[in-house]
Amino acid sequence: MAVLGRFLLAVVVLASAATPGGVGGGAHSLAASAAAGNFGPTLLSEGNNRADVEDLDSWLADRIASSLEKSTPFLEVSYNDALQPMVDVNVGGQWLKLVFDASSGNTIVFVEEFKACEPSGFEPCYSYKEAEANHTLKVCEENNNMEIECNTQASSHYDCSSLLKSLADAKPHPDALIIDGLEYDQKSVEGVEDMTIRLVSGSHQEEQRRNVSWSGMPVRLLVEAMKIPSRPPWLSLDLFAGASGVLGASGPSLSCRKDTLWTALLKKENVTRFIMDFAPPPSAVVQDKGARSRVVLNEIDLSRSLQDVIWSQPKQTGDLINDGMHEFLMYRLEVCGVNLLYNTSSNWLVVIDTSGPCLSLPPFLFDRLMSRIPAECPFGIGERAQGRLCSPRRETPHDKLPSLFFQLEDAGEPEPPRLWIPLERLVFKNASGQELLCVSRDDSDPRRATADMMYSHIAFGSMAVSTLYTVVDLENHTVGLASKGDLAREASNSTCTPSRTCKGSQTYYPPQNVCEDPLCSAYMLMSLDDEAKTCKWSRAVPFCFGALLVVLAALDLLSHRLYKQAIEKASELNQ
Repeated sequence: MAVLGRFLLAVVVLASAATPGGVGGGAHSLAASAAAGNFGPTLLSEGNNRADVEDLDSWLADRIASSLEKSTPFLEVSYNDALQPMVDVNVGGQWLKLVFDASSGNTIVFVEEFKACEPSGFEPCYSYKEAEANHTLKVCEENNNMEIECNTQASSHYDCSSLLKSLADAKPHPDALIIDGLEYDQKSVEGVEDMTIRLVSGSHQEEQRRNVSWSGMPVRLLVEAMKIPSRPPWLSLDLFAGASGVLGASGPSLSCRKDTLWTALLKKENVTRFIMDFAPPPSAVVQDKGARSRVVLNEIDLSRSLQDVIWSQPKQTGDLINDGMHEFLMYRLEVCGVNLLYNTSSNWLVVIDTSGPCLSLPPFLFDRLMSRIPAECPFGIGERAQGRLCSPRRETPHDKLPSLFFQLEDAGEPEPPRLWIPLERLVFKNASGQELLCVSRDDSDPRRATADMMYSHIAFGSMAVSTLYTVVDLENHTVGLASKGDLAREASNSTCTPSRTCKGSQTYYPPQNVCEDPLCSAYMLMSLDDEAKTCKWSRAVPFCFGALLVVLAALDLLSHRLYKQAIEKASELNQ
């Protein structure tokens, strides 16, 4: 009966996939074969030859997913040297490599004539002169009105109905992106351009490509390379080197023009959810053989869904930031069996931010994590990272880092399923061959040093996203996740930093793996014994105690003498 049920499931799924708006011809032919009786006996016989029903589940999922892949559209994703995900977008007749950023709303291009691409001479880089020669670029007149700001406020009004003659006539306005705790300044000009996105469907062997185009889409033109004020020389990653711009893939509320290329694509393709299915970047130490990086529109890979993608709670909505961000709440973030949110909160906000590659943590969480795992950092616990990353510490070449675990709902009965991120999947090698752990300390705002979720969140960069199969449901405002990789082979708790042993009156604090001394100073005339770690009386106490006894004795004698005098005077008065 189980095998027959799975056969019927296959027929229903494949038949429904063949309906208009479904996945199309590949699924239709399989469903038709099943209806004709050609597919069913084969499935049943192959299924009956499997002793393990789970093998049949896997086999069935592969067959169904293979048929769906033939017509499910997706964007191909590649990586630059800074591990940022990039997609191909044609702007003004020029095919560019734009960073796929799920946390911003603007389509940004770096202008070649202003040397905004890095390194100098990088190709492809957007040429405004070529675009103006093609009569595709139009520059908004509002750029020269300093009283008009292009921001995300609801009151922002940026029509772009009146135009300037050329980009050279426009005055740039400042803006900034904050990535992995660092602020990247921008000088930009607002305009409109013709744009095209290339969608791919099918497998490597039978790929089909089609272009989806729009005219007059909002564009932000950078007339200066993005830079960090007072750029430190020790940056571990040179972000945006080898990129032509940014494709903002957040909600439109994060764009000052309230209309974006990404939103236009979602509307045109009737997309209700999209999937970030990223393979590890080429420099990652853990690779998934044969995997390809892509952003899939609408269809969940059934080989994943049969393994139960775990869904988050719906996000908060009703304001510009939360409406635009793809976010979810994470519960019980653990490493080495220790809850990193211990005594702070039961959950923490996570934002999907693929502008940068790393798992970005607020300072208090970063410091707690580093106190538990074998890592060497070029800065101390509690110090600002300033763009520097830590390196894994390995006693032997076979040592593995532990894994992070978390849930998408609070503890209950039964216990919610756990997801995992093997930290080994966040390790990459830089150009010199040094291993770096792509976990960054977000020092961008002093308030982030405090455990306040309003000012401090966890960010999943592209490398963190590559450790998970990530589904963004735009209708339900939820995020679905499924872990990737082999946890048993890719992670080990044997390398965890051992827990400290406390002594005396010390109290153990698990998240930071420290023994906290008793607060002896809170008590009068007491101090800490550094050796025994207990509270002791200060040296002045015996002298003070002796002096107090002498004073009390003197007062007792004095009171006795005064008492006798009072009795004698009373006796004299009575005579």
